Amino acid sequence: MKALDQNQRFLFDEYPIRGQHVSLDECWTQIVAQSELEGRALTLLGEALAAVTLLVETLKIKGSVILQVRGTGPLGLLVVEANSDQQVRGIARQERAVDDDMTLQQLFGSEYFVITIKPGKGEPHQGIATLTGRSLAESLEHYFDTSDQLATRFWLACDKDNVSGLMLQKLPGNLSDGDAWNRVSMLADTLSMQELKLAAADSLLYRLFHQEEVRLFDARPIEFHCSCSRERSASMLLTLGKPEVLDILEQEGEVSVTCEFCNAHYRFDSIDIEQTFSESVAAQPSVSEH
Repeated sequence: MKALDQNQRFLFDEYPIRGQHVSLDECWTQIVAQSELEGRALTLLGEALAAVTLLVETLKIKGSVILQVRGTGPLGLLVVEANSDQQVRGIARQERAVDDDMTLQQLFGSEYFVITIKPGKGEPHQGIATLTGRSLAESLEHYFDTSDQLATRFWLACDKDNVSGLMLQKLPGNLSDGDAWNRVSMLADTLSMQELKLAAADSLLYRLFHQEEVRLFDARPIEFHCSCSRERSASMLLTLGKPEVLDILEQEGEVSVTCEFCNAHYRFDSIDIEQTFSESVAAQPSVSEH
């Protein structure tokens, strides 16, 4: 029986090839419930979420991986994040109807997507890659092929109930069997999207690679988590400036901030707003002339 919401690593003992399998059910249900997406837009959000969840585990960092696309197309925004604590979140914003015949560049209204690696300590690292073809898997594989990264393949599946993904990666080192990478990739290409969504990792790997020596590691559970807070929402109000915030307060009677990732609501009345801006002024360092 397939377990819910887990990430599982595997290795080929005879070759420098590793893999990752992910399945998201409950996490995905929470994201779908607040997304208001459907069709191809929903599929792309789910595939992107599966992709970053696969990637964060292979990077061996204490931090997170963010994939984002911003543009002027029907799907003008997509942001997904997975971290090393096995926590995920994601949003997408659909402005108008999506045509199934659109390329990714037409759909997003952008030529590029951005992958950001945010370590727990140190500066973030960003990679900018070209949106290629009609599938996110194609674009990610093109990114790895053209950026001197490790050769990497993705198989991603999504519907409204489940997101699943499989990744293979060729590690540094010489293959004792020069055809191993091509053979393993071709075997994975026989995988149907239905199998990927429904099969447990062990049965999936046996079906694909039963003639290879594959070592499957223990699964790690994944959960939906949003890092929003009242304090972060207050910081966002500071960026708007006090005059604009007071104008909203006068019109609405309160200032409400809603997190797009988890739909949490943070409300600020006149006392909250005065306190927020007063604390900001008090926290600013004083400047003395000598």
